[in-house]
Amino acid sequence: MRCNPFSQKASPAVRRYMRGIIVTMSVYVLAVLGTSYFVVHHHPRGWVLFAMAAPPSLCILAMLGVVVQYLRTETDEYQRMLAVRSLLCATFGTLAMGAYVDFLRGYGDLPALPPFTDFVVFWMIFAAAQGTQSLLSRTDEP
Repeated sequence: MRCNPFSQKASPAVRRYMRGIIVTMSVYVLAVLGTSYFVVHHHPRGWVLFAMAAPPSLCILAMLGVVVQYLRTETDEYQRMLAVRSLLCATFGTLAMGAYVDFLRGYGDLPALPPFTDFVVFWMIFAAAQGTQSLLSRTDEP
């Protein structure tokens, strides 16, 4: 996904990917804000609390579905490989962070990370990997 995803030169797969990510991320933010507001003001318990946790979680699955759809529809093998590499970097980084924090908690009785940390770290590492690969694969060609 090296080219500008909003340009006319972007592949149809990249344009669909960007639209899908923008939509699912927007719905995710609304779901988190709405759910958080409801939980803070109404203090649900039991099955209602479980039901309230579902919309943001489903949005996360939808975002991963958008990535899978991109990988299925992108015809450029190189671009697919870059995306898969970024997913692997994000997965490894998030798992490493989780393991490290778990050991810190187990050995030092430290509190857990704030909610949503794994999700934010995953996508930040994914974006950093995408950017790094884009910089490393630049050529003098237009």
